[in-house]
Amino acid sequence: MRAGVQPIGKRGPYRKEEMHKKRLIPLLLFLLSAPLGAQAKHLWVLRAPGEMTEYDSQTFTSKQTVKVPEGALTAPQSLSVNRLGQMLFVPAISLPLDEGDLARARKIWFWDGHQAITLDRDAKRVTGTAGSNLSITESAPVPFLVADGAHLLWFSNQARRLQRDGVDLSTANNWSAWQTDLAGEHRHDLASFSMPDCSCPTGTCEDSCPYAQVWAPDAGVASFFLVAQFVAGKDQPSYKSTSLYQEDSGKWNSTVLNPPLRRVLDATSTGAILEAIPDTGCCGWANQSNDQTVLRLPDKTLTVFDERKKYRNPDYDVSFYTADGRLSPGLDAVAFTIVATSEPNKPIQLSEQGQGSPEESERIRKALLELPAVEIASLDVNSAEPPRRMEFLPHATLVGWLTDKEILIVEDHLLAAYNISTRTRQKTNIRVEDAAHVFLR
Repeated sequence: MRAGVQPIGKRGPYRKEEMHKKRLIPLLLFLLSAPLGAQAKHLWVLRAPGEMTEYDSQTFTSKQTVKVPEGALTAPQSLSVNRLGQMLFVPAISLPLDEGDLARARKIWFWDGHQAITLDRDAKRVTGTAGSNLSITESAPVPFLVADGAHLLWFSNQARRLQRDGVDLSTANNWSAWQTDLAGEHRHDLASFSMPDCSCPTGTCEDSCPYAQVWAPDAGVASFFLVAQFVAGKDQPSYKSTSLYQEDSGKWNSTVLNPPLRRVLDATSTGAILEAIPDTGCCGWANQSNDQTVLRLPDKTLTVFDERKKYRNPDYDVSFYTADGRLSPGLDAVAFTIVATSEPNKPIQLSEQGQGSPEESERIRKALLELPAVEIASLDVNSAEPPRRMEFLPHATLVGWLTDKEILIVEDHLLAAYNISTRTRQKTNIRVEDAAHVFLR
């Protein structure tokens, strides 16, 4: 559950067989040199005018710098990095497309670990007629990095809408996944499914019809990914279904997860999924239900964050929720950033059904002064006991886990490592815009 790119310039012949052999030998040595959990993390920071600088994650000294598209600065969520340092900048677009979408969608910037190249994306919008209706077929494949760096994965919705007088009537949507080499060529199909034909009663198909969205680990796809059928909705989103795709001997098999996932924060190959359950508030209201974050395991679900239990705020239209979350490498702790829909020292109104309470109002205002804040809770996946809070760090934002006992955070626009065992900080001089511009892999 990733602006246009300037041409890189003409590159030499891309001899795939030779280049793949040269990369695979050091790649295999790298992967086999130590267990994944024992390997030091790789730390990249995105900064102006458009550079990614790698730092040693233990000493925080700079190692190398890669030039990236300037558009990445304003859209860091569209930039992905895997553990090997490969990078993709994919301008974010969604169906339905317009001509402006197509113009910026067809070129994708890719750093293959050695050089920058431009990938051609087969984004298209084809119009025709179907009786008295206009037929619009459109797609915009999205590439994902894989953990071992050997190829790329592509995911695509292909929708055929029927339209009359500018009003959407219905849509038929197909989703597919395939892999290519690092040049975006030699396609090999992996999986696909079709969604039922969907009518569009509001005249806009995204209000009522599902499209597939993919979630994959930050470090790149290894052995699993998640596919959600999601309706954006006019007032609030609707989550129709979620499928877990797992690789087995070169084949990708799917399993339907019930209930469907809402917002995935983190997940592991062992079936642990950290999920945020957002407020159902709509139509101008922010706090109509209870924000929660849960850890879904194959045999049970543990509540990690419970807004109403923690903040006791049902009467005021202020929602507290987790902006992010990361499971520790050993799956014995979870860290997340708590934020709110209101700012300190700003007026707050009653919720839709709220009753005025001076005590609750004062409690909310005091809590807002601490945010954003990072909370760390212990986990025992073999027990039904709820997670226990270990640390609460006001005015901090989470980046991720450096080790099983250390997290990387942003405080006052500076990176710092916090050790949960010794409760000590290792401050750095690395200045960042915010946590979204930091990539820990």
